[in-house]
Amino acid sequence: MISLINVTAGRDGAPTVERYVPPPPPTSEADIFGEAATKGENFGKYHRTQTRCTPEGRVKAIELYEEANLGTQVLSNIRRAHFEEPTPIQRYALPCIRQQDDLMACAQTGSGKTAAFLLPIISNLLEYHADELAERFHPPAPFCLIVSPTRELALQTEREARKFAFQTPVIPCSAVGGHDMFTVTDRLREGCHILSATTGRLKDMVEKGRISLKKVKYFVLDEADRMLDTGFEPDIRKLEDLGLAQKGERVTSMFSATFPDEVQRLAKHFLRDNYVFLAVGILGGANEDISQTIELVPQSNKKDRLFQLLEENLKSERCLIFVETKRSADYIGALLSQRQFMSTTMHGDRTQRQRFEAVQQFTNGKCPILVATSVAARGLDFPLIGYVVNYDLPDTSDFYIHRIGRTGRAGHLGKSISFFDPDRESDRTIAPELVQKLSEAGQDVPEFLKQHMPNTSGLKSGFVGRNADMRSGGFNHSQTVSTSGGTASAGAAEDWD
Repeated sequence: MISLINVTAGRDGAPTVERYVPPPPPTSEADIFGEAATKGENFGKYHRTQTRCTPEGRVKAIELYEEANLGTQVLSNIRRAHFEEPTPIQRYALPCIRQQDDLMACAQTGSGKTAAFLLPIISNLLEYHADELAERFHPPAPFCLIVSPTRELALQTEREARKFAFQTPVIPCSAVGGHDMFTVTDRLREGCHILSATTGRLKDMVEKGRISLKKVKYFVLDEADRMLDTGFEPDIRKLEDLGLAQKGERVTSMFSATFPDEVQRLAKHFLRDNYVFLAVGILGGANEDISQTIELVPQSNKKDRLFQLLEENLKSERCLIFVETKRSADYIGALLSQRQFMSTTMHGDRTQRQRFEAVQQFTNGKCPILVATSVAARGLDFPLIGYVVNYDLPDTSDFYIHRIGRTGRAGHLGKSISFFDPDRESDRTIAPELVQKLSEAGQDVPEFLKQHMPNTSGLKSGFVGRNADMRSGGFNHSQTVSTSGGTASAGAAEDWD
């Protein structure tokens, strides 16, 4: 049951605060594993995807989960989750992390990155830290810290960790903004070996002495390019000041679907010099299982075109609609309700209870349409989304890749439709990058997009898709990370935790 605690306004007249007490974590096998995730018709294509792992020969790829020596119980949980064979990123990441190498890994959306780091970390904890798992530390001191850019992604990672740690001594927990801190603290005291967190709440709890980072042996940055951009990077550095072991004394892993060159250089501060670089497919490229369509739709025509799409061929499928601002999300959501479409909205100004309910209603199909800002763009694994609609295009190609990547997951076919407004400056700016991404994925490039290509022979550096390992060259960490993926779209900037 979800509990809410209303706190009355203070003397300064501040509004009533909603303290959200999250439901207790699931304990039964049925609740932990839920319905089995289905594999799409193109799942087998993953094994034909080009993979580059450097230094060459450092990691011996596996063909079966059994080859990674994960342990009997973890293998049993893999079968419970109906995972049959490792995806390309898992084939390399599992043995890499099992042998305790640092890793920077890039693979397309929906390719199994979360399991790629959870499985070997849980196995390492069971093998190398078995004696310590029974200890209780005050304050709680996790052995593994996973940091994500949004609350929903951090909570999703905790749920996945509970699957693979089922019936083992390993206890996964979470600490995210919006959850009642006293409740979270009490749950952590019961045991916490893997902590999935967002930076703001994590820093707060460490500074208040509710969590200690001094036992962390495994450090994971999920959606690492976002975690290392100008908004988050100082917070990640701050964790080292708050007790996180230096890079030579921990195993660090970074995962994302996009890794701009500047972020790769910045990441070297957190990785040991001999880290492994892994790229699956075109670095920063779109998932080829997603059919991409860009339509010329001026702002004044967007509403009519959206409703036309929903009436014609989206009504029977789940649809995720991305807009640029929180105000737009509420506005489009209200219009959909007026038209009798079952929909819900998700953005940074909604309470944690509202955000939780939006995810639940969209996931279970009660509301088959979700209108969201870019807070829902990264990592979230919604089941069987038929379409993604970019009502407003983001201002970087990396955000475009992550947004459309909510569909076409685990080998399923997906579709994305994006509205291009020629009068919108950010749309004109992103046009050359869209041409690049469409071309890389073998998609048709509309003529109106080509008209916005620069007259020069080359495209702007920073978003050309390559399996590039950016180990060479220096990078001043005080520089601003720009170009594709360096910052969130302006309208969505406040949505990040």
